[in-house]
Amino acid sequence: MGETNYLWHATYMAAVCETDDSLMPGRILEAVSAIEQRLLTPAEIDDEEHRALKNAQVALETLRAKRVNTRRRPDADSRAEGMQA
Repeated sequence: MGETNYLWHATYMAAVCETDDSLMPGRILEAVSAIEQRLLTPAEIDDEEHRALKNAQVALETLRAKRVNTRRRPDADSRAEGMQA
């Protein structure tokens, strides 16, 4: 991506850099929405931005899988352990 800065990039970076797990789902949703809005705009998307958009989508899905979905598992595991005791 080099020195180019895209309008959707700020929301993407906010999601990637978020450290508060309670805010993570919202940040990801905002970033996905910004990317989808950009893809739907009539303004032309050059090859560089198109690659950046696709890479960001993949990264957000990975982030969601690792940070949001796994955050819920320990709670479910601890509840299951509490039921067994």
